[in-house]
Amino acid sequence: MDPLTAVGLAGNIITFIDLSTKVVSRAKQLYESASGATSENDELESLTKNLKDLADRTRRKPPNTSRNGHFSLNITSETVLDNISQQCIQVADELLETLESVKVKGDGRTLKSAFQAVKTVWKQDSIDAIQRRLDRISKQLMDGMSMEQLEEINRRLREMAVENTRLEANRSKEINQLREDFNSAVVKLKSNVEEEPTPGAWLILSDTARRGQAYFAEQVILQSLRFSSIESRHESISKEHSNTFSWIFDQASPTKFVEWLKGEDGVYWVSGKPGSGKSTLIKFLAGHDQTKSYLEEWAGDKKLVIANFYFWNASTNQSQKSQRGLLRTILYQILRQCPELIQMAYRDQWIALTSDGKVLKESRDELLTVPALLKTLGNISTSTAPETKFCFFVDGLDEYDGRPADIIELMDILKSFQNVKTCVSSRPWNEFEDHFGADSSWKLYVQDFTRSDILLYVQETLGKNSRFQQLQKEDPECPDFVRDIVYQADGVFLWVFLVTRSLLDGLTNSDRIKDLQDRLNETPKDLRDYFKRILFSTENRYRTQTARIFTIAVNTELVLPLMMYWAIDQGTPKHVFQCPVETPAREILDSRLDNMRRRLKVLSKGLLNAEHTAPESVEDYMAGFEVTFLHRTVNDYLKTPDTQSMLQSWSDDTFNADWEICKALGALAKMTPPAKFKFAPSNRITIFMFHCFILHPPNVDQNPLFRADIASLLEHLQTALAPAHLEKKVFLPTRMTDPYYLKRADLDRDIALISLCVCGGIFNYVSEKFVKEPKLCHKVTNQVPALVWSMRRIHGIWDIFPPSPEQELAGVRMLEVFLARGVDPNAEFNGVTEWRIILEDLMPEGSFTHNQRSKSFEGLKLLLRHGADFQQQCKLENSRHIRTAMASELLREWYDADQFGVLEDIVKRREMKKKMRHRMSKKIGHLKLWVSSKK
Repeated sequence: MDPLTAVGLAGNIITFIDLSTKVVSRAKQLYESASGATSENDELESLTKNLKDLADRTRRKPPNTSRNGHFSLNITSETVLDNISQQCIQVADELLETLESVKVKGDGRTLKSAFQAVKTVWKQDSIDAIQRRLDRISKQLMDGMSMEQLEEINRRLREMAVENTRLEANRSKEINQLREDFNSAVVKLKSNVEEEPTPGAWLILSDTARRGQAYFAEQVILQSLRFSSIESRHESISKEHSNTFSWIFDQASPTKFVEWLKGEDGVYWVSGKPGSGKSTLIKFLAGHDQTKSYLEEWAGDKKLVIANFYFWNASTNQSQKSQRGLLRTILYQILRQCPELIQMAYRDQWIALTSDGKVLKESRDELLTVPALLKTLGNISTSTAPETKFCFFVDGLDEYDGRPADIIELMDILKSFQNVKTCVSSRPWNEFEDHFGADSSWKLYVQDFTRSDILLYVQETLGKNSRFQQLQKEDPECPDFVRDIVYQADGVFLWVFLVTRSLLDGLTNSDRIKDLQDRLNETPKDLRDYFKRILFSTENRYRTQTARIFTIAVNTELVLPLMMYWAIDQGTPKHVFQCPVETPAREILDSRLDNMRRRLKVLSKGLLNAEHTAPESVEDYMAGFEVTFLHRTVNDYLKTPDTQSMLQSWSDDTFNADWEICKALGALAKMTPPAKFKFAPSNRITIFMFHCFILHPPNVDQNPLFRADIASLLEHLQTALAPAHLEKKVFLPTRMTDPYYLKRADLDRDIALISLCVCGGIFNYVSEKFVKEPKLCHKVTNQVPALVWSMRRIHGIWDIFPPSPEQELAGVRMLEVFLARGVDPNAEFNGVTEWRIILEDLMPEGSFTHNQRSKSFEGLKLLLRHGADFQQQCKLENSRHIRTAMASELLREWYDADQFGVLEDIVKRREMKKKMRHRMSKKIGHLKLWVSSKK
């Protein structure tokens, strides 16, 4: 039982005992009650009914459950509490029956009639017996709840405070007060441990538990909205140069931005050329105090909530370039600022979490669809209209992964909500110009207003360089570089940054004035031409390494950390096999990061950047310092056919980006301390490695040239890493410990890697292992729902990393392997079958597209051929209703008549063959009997 639930139940029991004791000893106020009973009796009647409900829910929970490895009461205490709650229910039934019988009907109530009613129903010995039972219950409760368990609850509250900080939820004050109240009550209990216990401390604990469950529910719902890279784009956008962009807050400015902030109009459009600084401006505005101050004038006496989102098309995380990601981010930011709205926004989930401690998977998935997220946001807007106003900053509409018309439509929907205004940015594409520009007064083109900012930037970077100032003194005819750069920039800040950096490099090399002039004149005005010039300036000796680095940066499914690039850059194919299984000393890790950061500057010519902050933990060294492109335009340029062809010509023929990433991942795993393989939402190392594992090794496994290599690497890692884990279990990601993902919350160490290969769809390696070790299949399927995972590789469970066509085919082939080896789709685990989970995966409307269900068709055919139950009952619970349906009904809904006919024919032929086998078996049996009788 969850510790907070246990304390909540204990507090209810104490309250019940306290009021029950008073009731059995005091009935004299009976006549004063309007209902015919005393106020205490009324309160007792309500409390007893609530207690019975709570105790009943507690008994329905599976024993010893815990969330994400958190503490749960031991079975002894859980049994004690359950028994006590049962005793309380028995006492409650007797008290309620008695209370009902002593209620005086009619208007002629008197003290005499009340006393007579009590005297008639309750004899003195009955009262004494109930009092003794209550005393025994009280003593049992005190014995059952130990101080050690209360200390565990205190630890849970401490973890809750840490999680609150991670989520940046506005509950720090309340959680700190909660912990103070809890510790105060525990101190009181400890001081009275030898005396007769009083209910006061337990009632405080009960209230603490109630509030703790509420904050726990808030954190779970916030976590469900959050995704791993939710802050990545915001953090990667460069901060504005000092004292720039101040023009936008000039109330006389033609931008009219201040007027818009203080007014009621809905959408303000920021546009501009590529590289003009749109994203930097939006980041500046969204976090600036003056923005907030003017918006507060608009909000008046209402609360102001500001949220922001930055589309990022270069990201491999779909949430950073989708409508769903936008809405999740905005809702997350709103609710972490106003956690009191969570109970209203997600009422059904709130009730489930504060009573059962969990949200059903189906409900969770449905709530993260675009229609559901929009509905929730609209409900928040409507319900808070009297007291709250919202302003959203949305950057990069042109980086949305879809039709411009679709994201424009979404912006119009947001505009239609009450008390909502939005500031959006995009390149001046025709669709955006027509919708947001046209005759609107609420727009600006960044390049038209940044001339003074560019001048300031060049003056403070180039103009204040001591070497440059010395050259100007020595040559009276020195050209006005600052003026020339500002003139040629045409408002493109990125071009200014690159040119200024080139001139500063020249000054470092002691270039003459003429050399600097040549640098400026040779710099292409078009960014793509400029990038091409940068690449071709790479020394010949570095070109192969440069091509490798850029190819990996462009093709990786994830944004890789700097340490991965260090491993990739080692240059020896055997490095991953030769490096030791140990975490290097901090000095060595510092040296590796520093050297790779310097190498990155040389190889990428500054077009790739790595974060540069002081590492604070192992997570920072291994998974921190993400390497990103200087600007979106760099990624765009590197993906052009001509650039790809050039990079390929510079690389060696055997280079494969996926294989290089796999080797680097192996090296990173060997450097990671074994303790860090415990998966949790905040553990960046293992979450990154797991995502990387399900994305890149499957691609290598499907390449015949590297298939033997990936098999060797996997065998090596299983052998090398297993001894490092003293425990015999490997704990898995939080998402996978759901019963719908694994049959257990951990894996036996000797099959951990092969199990992850099953989940990741590394088909060739898995099938060859099963051929060599036939018993291995049975060991794996005892712990992993292999059929479920195979189907998820087909239709795409990882919505942020949709599988490629090759991975979908591997999923089908993996499914065939397990079915051919006798894995039964109707076999139960955790109360469900794999077949049912597969169908329920596809049930939620909005969670799976028609295309994803179409992809699943071949897999469903295979499952039905191998005995999947056509009459399997499935269940979908969501916030509106509970739906049950048979497999046949669902399949008829999902597919057209011809497709469903194919599935139905498979079942009919299967049943016919089954009957034929049965008849043949009977005939053989009869024949054997006949032969025996003749003998």
